[in-house]
Amino acid sequence: MNDLTLGLVVLAGAVAIFLSALQFSPIPGQAYGAETMPKAIALLTFGLGLYLVGRSLAAGETRPAMVLAGWTRSPASLLGLAAAIGLVLAYILFSGTVGFLPMAFIVTAGLMLVLGVRPLTAIAVSLLAVVVIQQAFGRLLLVPLPRSAMLGFLW
Repeated sequence: MNDLTLGLVVLAGAVAIFLSALQFSPIPGQAYGAETMPKAIALLTFGLGLYLVGRSLAAGETRPAMVLAGWTRSPASLLGLAAAIGLVLAYILFSGTVGFLPMAFIVTAGLMLVLGVRPLTAIAVSLLAVVVIQQAFGRLLLVPLPRSAMLGFLW
């Protein structure tokens, strides 16, 4: 993908992040809410997109808009890509029902296993990462993460 195409994709992503952040509800009594971090990320992403587009236009981009990389000819790589997309979709579809902690663990451990990480390492790192992410977003940034009372425990 050349810089012009990548810049346009990044700009579209920034707009999507910003529009999505507008749907978050404010936290009463606080100057910032759940939408603050996504809006900041959208602003930085928009700046990156503008930089890529500007640099490409200034350089007179002549490369094709998109060329498939060599790894796209590997069935194992394509299977890994499909697994990653499937795990992210599973998180989107089931995190409200199952809760953040179990689904985030399944996604991170699954992705690590697909990438060839040893199972014990994948489980340990996933547990640690999920707990740190939950504490950082749920308690520090006060972002409401999906919770569920599955198996008698509030995840």
